[in-house]
Amino acid sequence: MNHPLAFVIAVAHIAAVIALLNGILTVFGQAKVASQAIESIARQPEAADSIRSTMFIAFALCETSGIYGLLIAIIILFANPLINTLINFLG
Repeated sequence: MNHPLAFVIAVAHIAAVIALLNGILTVFGQAKVASQAIESIARQPEAADSIRSTMFIAFALCETSGIYGLLIAIIILFANPLINTLINFLG
């Protein structure tokens, strides 16, 4: 690549994809939480209410990670401070 701005934009897109991969991995984490909760409820049906509330808290924590990845990707793509710094540096 001959132009440094193109290189910075390309690296920003790659970084955004890596940040969005977090969302894919979040799905697997939530599936693990759900399967363990269903297994626990099957073993101890009398504790179903407690297990279910804990499962929803775990879902919220897992989903927070995915939302943070999406937020980072949006910042990298649309509000990247490196691009403005590079444009000011190149003049």
